[in-house]
Amino acid sequence: MSRSADTASDLADLYAFVSSVLADPPDEAAVERLASEQFPRDASPQALENGFRMLNRWQSEVDDPEETAMDLKKVHTRLFVGPQPRMQIHESWYADDYLGEPLSAVRGTYQDLGVEESSNLREEPDHAAVELAALEMLARDGADGYRQAFLSVHGWWLPTLAEDIRELSDDTFYEAIGWLLEGILEADGYLLDLDLNSLEPGYEDGPAVDGT
Repeated sequence: MSRSADTASDLADLYAFVSSVLADPPDEAAVERLASEQFPRDASPQALENGFRMLNRWQSEVDDPEETAMDLKKVHTRLFVGPQPRMQIHESWYADDYLGEPLSAVRGTYQDLGVEESSNLREEPDHAAVELAALEMLARDGADGYRQAFLSVHGWWLPTLAEDIRELSDDTFYEAIGWLLEGILEADGYLLDLDLNSLEPGYEDGPAVDGT
């Protein structure tokens, strides 16, 4: 996992990490690896630094990777799976049209931008893990114009999602994930000259691509 967000490649690594732990909690092997990861003490933007600091705090709490993995599975289920999850991390849920127009719109955006949905993810196309995986792919390909186009249409809800994860997680690891997501979005917005906090949902015209 990247330790900064200075380039699109760094962002790709961070998008991939956050996507993966929103889709599934880290298993024992992943916990063991993350517990020994050297996270930076300083990072920019501040939200990214906050996330890394919380991961450092989480590392100090890990005594038994197997037990920690079991605890994270319970947290992940409570937050995102249910049967009555605290959160529905779908764009369509945040748009008050659960599995409706926003789901159809994001499917169309994937097609327009040539994004292949990850075969490793079982979630609906408007699930946060799937959208972040798409952003990872676009960042790794250096497709800045496509990434900007995707975020211009579908990025409006992601800053609120990051805040909600922090506030509702009651867990050090997933609170860190909320901070990291906020930091990634802020960094990517800066690179793309895009203010995600000023965006509103709107799907009539689809993504407008300005170069790649």
